[in-house]
Amino acid sequence: MITKTLALLALAVVTTTAQAGTSAPAKGVIAPTIEPESTISYSNISLSKQYASGKLVPTQLPINNLELDLEGFALALEYSPADNLYFALGVSRSEVTAKIPDGILPVPLDFEVGDYWAVNTGIGGFIPLTKNIHFVTELGANYAVLFSSLQSLGASPASDASDWGFYAIPHIRAQFGKFETHVGASYTTSDTATSEWNGFLRLLYAATPELDLFVTGSFGLADSARIHDFQGVNFGLRYKF
Repeated sequence: MITKTLALLALAVVTTTAQAGTSAPAKGVIAPTIEPESTISYSNISLSKQYASGKLVPTQLPINNLELDLEGFALALEYSPADNLYFALGVSRSEVTAKIPDGILPVPLDFEVGDYWAVNTGIGGFIPLTKNIHFVTELGANYAVLFSSLQSLGASPASDASDWGFYAIPHIRAQFGKFETHVGASYTTSDTATSEWNGFLRLLYAATPELDLFVTGSFGLADSARIHDFQGVNFGLRYKF
């Protein structure tokens, strides 16, 4: 009897000690959720096919408002060495053809205008408005040149046009799941740019964590000295690193 009693007391002590060392689960306490960081990219390289149209206002020909078509490629690089800062570099080349407006000649006439090159380099900064929405501003210098083929129509070599300028690109970048969008405007002081003020909208889709597919639409808000009524579209790939 004593042996059974001691065994029961020992079991009670062990059970009580074990319960005392285990804290009861708290009621109504929810573990904090850690949200993923924004995946808006500022270190990437992109390649795109571009198409555009507008009207050329040449100074060496008696025909104004030539209807233009531009087709080519664009390469762009962004690199962010620190938070809220990135560097930008871009180059594009397009073959330019023109059509004389109907009614000037007895038959429509299409001809090659030349090659149009544009280069830009700049520095940008961004301020997060929310986790997935950033206000971005990029400033820099750009150079545009049109290597003209209009000599065949009686124009002098002086019809080539080139100019340096400064540019600014204020815009918004927003990221929602696999989709990212950029919307804003660009301004340049270059007279040979496609437009002085240009609005744009870019839509990107993350096909993989590193590779995006994108399309960009742009339209002139204020004409440049050489090209009027500009509008264009780009289709391309962007690799993020």
